[in-house]
Amino acid sequence: MAVRGAGLGLGVGLALALALWAAVAGAQGVGFLTEQERLASYCAGVSEARMRFQDLFLKQQCANSTRRECKDVAEKLEADKVRDKRLWDYLTRQVFTSRDQGRRERTLAQQQIAKGNDDFMTCQRRDPTKRPEELLVCRDSQGCLIDARFGFLVQ
Repeated sequence: MAVRGAGLGLGVGLALALALWAAVAGAQGVGFLTEQERLASYCAGVSEARMRFQDLFLKQQCANSTRRECKDVAEKLEADKVRDKRLWDYLTRQVFTSRDQGRRERTLAQQQIAKGNDDFMTCQRRDPTKRPEELLVCRDSQGCLIDARFGFLVQ
């Protein structure tokens, strides 16, 4: 009888411990980002850097210019702003304001954003004799084809 009671006490204790762990884990997130969230974070950083780069180009190279290149970059920038907003809305909803995510997930997302930003800028500062396809950071940052990878964000 004493053994049976001890087993029951252990079972209840284990159940309470698991319930407590689940509650704490739920409040703190899972400690990682899904592949989609990681990629979205990285691409948000790339997108942010790309738009800054486009804006700087327009300000420095295209003030009062009617060159076709300037018009193309201006149109691309406007389209990129729309896609970037959709991507940030997704990240905000999935990571930054989600109750399912904790501090660790937000930090991981911020690290991926910074990495995407750095990779894009590193690619832009590469040796002009090197093609972008030759450098991993360029291939990674160019892989952020938001329309192709995040088509589900188009609404």
